[in-house]
Amino acid sequence: MRTSWVREINVFQKPTRSINWRIGLVYPNSYSVGMSGLSVKLLYHLLNQHQNIFTERIFKPNEKNVIARSLETDSALPQFNVLAFSFQFELDYINAIKMLQISKIPLFTKDRNNSHPLLIAGGPAVTANPFPILDIFDFVFIGEFESIADDFLETLIDSKFTNIHDSIAILPGFCSSDNYVESVKTIVTENLDAVNYPVAQVRPIYGQPQKKIGLDGYFLQVSRGCPHGCHYCLIGKIFRPHRERSITNLQQLIISGNIETQTSYFSLIGSSTADYSKINELITFFLEKGLRFTLPSIRVDSGEEILHLLKQSGQNSLTIAPETGLTETRRAVGKKISNEQIYSFTSEATKSGISQLKTYFILGLTSDPNMEAKAIADLMTDLKLKNANMKFKLSITPLVPKKGTKFGTQCVDYASIDKGVKFLKKNLGKNLTYKVFPTRWAVIQAILSIGGRELAPIMEELALRDGSYQAWRKTLKVDPQDFYQQNYCS
Repeated sequence: MRTSWVREINVFQKPTRSINWRIGLVYPNSYSVGMSGLSVKLLYHLLNQHQNIFTERIFKPNEKNVIARSLETDSALPQFNVLAFSFQFELDYINAIKMLQISKIPLFTKDRNNSHPLLIAGGPAVTANPFPILDIFDFVFIGEFESIADDFLETLIDSKFTNIHDSIAILPGFCSSDNYVESVKTIVTENLDAVNYPVAQVRPIYGQPQKKIGLDGYFLQVSRGCPHGCHYCLIGKIFRPHRERSITNLQQLIISGNIETQTSYFSLIGSSTADYSKINELITFFLEKGLRFTLPSIRVDSGEEILHLLKQSGQNSLTIAPETGLTETRRAVGKKISNEQIYSFTSEATKSGISQLKTYFILGLTSDPNMEAKAIADLMTDLKLKNANMKFKLSITPLVPKKGTKFGTQCVDYASIDKGVKFLKKNLGKNLTYKVFPTRWAVIQAILSIGGRELAPIMEELALRDGSYQAWRKTLKVDPQDFYQQNYCS
């Protein structure tokens, strides 16, 4: 019996007598976080394509020290044959470990046997750096899952649980702690049109119509990867090359998704959606069909036509990512956007009737975060003066070096970034709304992003505590900034 607290449509249900394998698809964060992205919806669809395999979703419980259970049948983690974890963010490692501990599933591979579920981990965080969790999971999957999803399901059907480890080990992209090599090939889906994509997407049903696209919309992936190659960007590094769905395929998905997912709201997915070669044609199609959509962000060199089309669609808010306040710094890290283009874009957005502009910045791209902070304050203050009717919202994040990127081997001076943050808080005017990601948690992310196997026992102890920043201090026995400097800045 399904006991989910939220009503949903397009939920898979299968007769238990016909099920050979039960998979728990685990997103180790809240329901709202997990269902606000594409990964859960896509994997849930792909892993339920065989009639004898039943995949159920599991999220981190809202209550502390509660056993995680599936939404579909209220089953606990140990009741599944396979637990497939999706990691979009490194901080979720602690949540996953805590879920396993509460469920009394031995944490390390060496301590489990055939009476325990097979544990698999994947997602961007794992593809970039699997080493922190390599000794915890039976397998890590490196890359994009769609192109080998059918092979994975057939392997399960053709295998018994006693020999499943050997069967999965020969599949492309799957690595275990005893056969992992640095040169493992990342699995990439070459043709997005050719792979299975969910038309009838699982989504919650709310009692009242939503004013904006949220969890109840259709998630339409327009492209994958990024064509720009900014030095700090993980997606542009690990998911190359940049690929697009054809406009014909997207139009078919829109028509079918509108019917099968029972929604007129569409959220366009992609790290560089506004760069889609047919973006104006795609927006025009939405307008002709009377459907609503949102773009995750837009580049300031996208052109005036897209601004006018977005305004016609009813969008009043746009998001851009200048990253820094100086043209020279931007170009030095691979982002070929000038301040002049930012001024021009903002002016055109104002003229087009856009009333709110969200801007994303990174501190720590140079050896002088104070200079970066001053440049951000100067740029945004001037933009506000020139566009008085525009509401600006700033999001400022300390740099988190990602393994495999050009910043992955550089030491970040978080103490100097803290000073830059203080400068911004003091000098950003009252007319500018801003939010700063805490530097202390950026340090934690940096440790998890570039660290290795030495982190697994540390994370085990952290999860036994509460995973808070104070728990990190107690477990590491030093301040996390000092730990980072001592271990990853040699």
